[in-house]
Amino acid sequence: MTRLLPGLAAFTAAMLVALLGLYAQAGTPEPPPGNTEPREKASPRGVVNLRLLGVNDFHGHLEPPRPGIGGAAWLKSHLDRATLPGRTIRVHAGDMVGATPLISSWFHDEPTIEAANEIGFDVGTVGNHEFDEGGDELMRLLRGGRRTGLEALKPDVAGQRVNTSSPEFAGAQFPYIAANTVDRDGEPLLPPYEVVERAGARVGFIGVTTRSTPTFLLERHAARFRFTDISDAVNRWVPELRSRGVEAIVVLAHAGGPTQDESDAPDYVGEILDEAREMSSEVDVVVAGHSHSRIHVRLPNSDGSGDKLIVEALSYGVAYDQVDMRIDTRTGEVLSKSAEIPSTEHAGVEGDAGMAALVERYRQRVAPLADHVVGLTQAPLTREGGQLGQLIANAERAFARTDVGVVKPVSLRADIDAGPITYAEVAEVLAFDHPVVRVRMTGGELLELIDDGAYVAGPKELDPGAEYSVAASELIAGAGKAVGTEPQALAWFLAR
Repeated sequence: MTRLLPGLAAFTAAMLVALLGLYAQAGTPEPPPGNTEPREKASPRGVVNLRLLGVNDFHGHLEPPRPGIGGAAWLKSHLDRATLPGRTIRVHAGDMVGATPLISSWFHDEPTIEAANEIGFDVGTVGNHEFDEGGDELMRLLRGGRRTGLEALKPDVAGQRVNTSSPEFAGAQFPYIAANTVDRDGEPLLPPYEVVERAGARVGFIGVTTRSTPTFLLERHAARFRFTDISDAVNRWVPELRSRGVEAIVVLAHAGGPTQDESDAPDYVGEILDEAREMSSEVDVVVAGHSHSRIHVRLPNSDGSGDKLIVEALSYGVAYDQVDMRIDTRTGEVLSKSAEIPSTEHAGVEGDAGMAALVERYRQRVAPLADHVVGLTQAPLTREGGQLGQLIANAERAFARTDVGVVKPVSLRADIDAGPITYAEVAEVLAFDHPVVRVRMTGGELLELIDDGAYVAGPKELDPGAEYSVAASELIAGAGKAVGTEPQALAWFLAR
């Protein structure tokens, strides 16, 4: 019988232990740097840990909305660091485009769609702002192709109108879903749901949009679509997903509520909380949007069978949803779920180089217009108190040469800092880029707008029975004779 020397026997045993350890760890990659998931314990056979990474209300903020946080390059880096290889699904809950800064809006939001493709979303839904320029333009953004016609033309720094849409624009490279958006004939605009599979687990996503969407849209765009009840739409498609063997169900909902925490979930109010209470108990997670809130709640199902996890990650890419689900791949059921809402702070994180290059390319192209100084202010011009709104009402009145100018607070998206005022700042304040139109209104109609909170510039006293020429955005006044856009009017007024 052959005997090993004591030293050789110890060495052989050590090698055997090491090889067995390597074999046991094969196929379990190390978490990427910055990954917050703890090292996994051995999972039961047939159970997979799946991660959802969600974004909402990005609104084309390719550049950081505030120093040290957000921006497409850092958003992508944070999502990459939080990704579990082979077990992550990236989603968004709408308003990726619309009401965007000049770096995106001047190019018809094509840069933001390109950035979304680079981020690698697997599925998204439409928000109200995806409809800002109508259904045809929305579908072009999703399918690709160059925008044509008068609305494809944007003013450059010299005031010349040029087509800023790219002939090579490819559109969104991931599916959009919309279960409660139909045309006037009841035909769906987009598929209602999408199924995504990771590591043997299948997740069904249903997309829905706030029913208040038409109130944010120009009348000519709102007239084309109907937005049906959110929970009814979700409940319509849950049985079909289950018939396909999909038990893990997530709703991408462009509908929100006030800022929340987890202290008193049954008493929460807001559209998405109200709708979630009426959703099927088979819904596991709701990724919300629209209200720019931080929501992280567990809402008990009405039938007492567990709860729904509801999350919303603020806006402009300053945070994201990180939802972890344990799914039994044999039954498809979600065994447990939890969430965090991390921020996208720059400290300790380098922005993604490829995304940074994409943003810089568009920044340089729009810089002659964006950096053009149109005015100067010694003090900040803010929405609070109405100073900025009153200034814009005066600007539109003077620009259109009318008796009265009218602006609603909802049209104002940002403040203006003290110092030189650039066209980019003006465009961010009036990010809807709505046409300014001339119309006729009675004093009574104008007084109703004032009672509703609108800023009105004109005569000190309005005669309810008299008629006035009025300058206002098309959102307020409806169809009329267009004389330019809101940013153009304000820039012209400041430069006088």
